Amino acid sequence: MADDAPASAPDEQPLRLRAVDAQDLAVVSAFLQDSIANVSEMAYVPDQRLFALAVCRFRWERAVTPSPEKIFERVSCAVTIQDADTPKYRGFELKERHRTMPLLAITYDGDEVMLTFAGDAAIRLQVGSLDLRAEDFGECWPTKTKPEHGNIPL
Repeated sequence: MADDAPASAPDEQPLRLRAVDAQDLAVVSAFLQDSIANVSEMAYVPDQRLFALAVCRFRWERAVTPSPEKIFERVSCAVTIQDADTPKYRGFELKERHRTMPLLAITYDGDEVMLTFAGDAAIRLQVGSLDLRAEDFGECWPTKTKPEHGNIPL
């Protein structure tokens, strides 16, 4: 990690979250908001009915107390969705291997998981039941850019 990066607590563990219902998923979605997904880091494994993607997650849990230099962090995060049918893609194609898309939200309506990205892109997965996991891996790296959403009217 670079010298200008905020120091992580020595006992800090990588984030490991699991969602099995809509309430769980709301929490996981908040932690994954503004993650950067690359199309080349997405895969569906039909034999295992597993959808997986790796994202660069903005560490919102560290952003509430940034360093005096306003340095924030990102970390690689693996996201898996079990018991999923073949994904349906909207707004992008898998052949766009180098395309990156910010993840806005993940929602669940009882039999469908929807990953919504900026630019009107989305992935829809029919699922037998919700079993989504997110787990950080690797070292964090610094970023001076904090995602901004502006004022959202109620």
